Amino acid sequence: MKKQLFAAILIACISSGAAAGDAYPSSPVTATVGYVPGGAADIIMRKLAQIMAPKFPHGLVVENKPGAGGSVAVSILMGSRPDGYRFTFLPQANLALSPQINKLSYKTPDDVLPVINTVSFSPVMLVPSNSPYKTLQDLLQAAKKSPGSISVGYPGVGTVSELNLVELEQTAGVKLINIPTQGFGQAAPLLMGNQITALIAQASEAVPVLKSGQMRALGSFSETRQSGLPDVPTMAEQGEPVHFGVRYLIVVPKGTPKNAVDYIHDAVKAALETPEFKKFSAENSLDITYQDGATALAAAKADYQQYTPILKKIGLVE
Repeated sequence: MKKQLFAAILIACISSGAAAGDAYPSSPVTATVGYVPGGAADIIMRKLAQIMAPKFPHGLVVENKPGAGGSVAVSILMGSRPDGYRFTFLPQANLALSPQINKLSYKTPDDVLPVINTVSFSPVMLVPSNSPYKTLQDLLQAAKKSPGSISVGYPGVGTVSELNLVELEQTAGVKLINIPTQGFGQAAPLLMGNQITALIAQASEAVPVLKSGQMRALGSFSETRQSGLPDVPTMAEQGEPVHFGVRYLIVVPKGTPKNAVDYIHDAVKAALETPEFKKFSAENSLDITYQDGATALAAAKADYQQYTPILKKIGLVE
């Protein structure tokens, strides 16, 4: 009789625990961003968090963990519990590019679980509005005349921006001083303080400083002119066909419960479809490019394969 009573209590406890586990989210959720405040990833994730706030009644906290071109945030995620209470907002390069050129705790896009792709855009090259370089070719000619005299900041090692910059050096036949930073929030003061010649920024970061007149765009690393930056010529238009774009997605640790993955996916997808986020995207030269987790993973794996021969060509991998 005692054994039967104990078994009944045990079953009740297990059932109760399973039900409680299904009640997601039951505590605050942390969204990790691998870049400093004020950069594209930070701005976009904070906007999404603001819109999604009602879906996370216990709180949705945006946490900045910059370093290694955003890879520090992924490494933190890899070491976290797969319970749905931490996810990372990152560019696809953190999955497809960074692990190929750095020794990290993860090796391929398969080491995490993509939940949803959100937006896409292409980087642009900026100089201060008082810069003597009015065009991309002005800057490249100066670099050819005086190798090592032109410095360009970009948001960290293992990013698409670095790939664009190194490829630009190759196609233009110039040598630039490449300055990795922790993102636009760090690079912009360096540029305005004349500590670097130019910087590579994401489109959403460029829009406000171009509107204010603080900076001037020399070119866009896009195949065609970006809808939010119609006056900025592409690199290809200026004789340098370099155009690697950026996609931002949300990932969780492998093994995260399906109910948590589905909840995050649905909350983000609903936020992307709001008039508020659509307006935000248009104002910041972002394209809303929804992909479900499986599609986002396939795209990241395709990027990984695309980047490998380019990285070998420019000497970043053997």
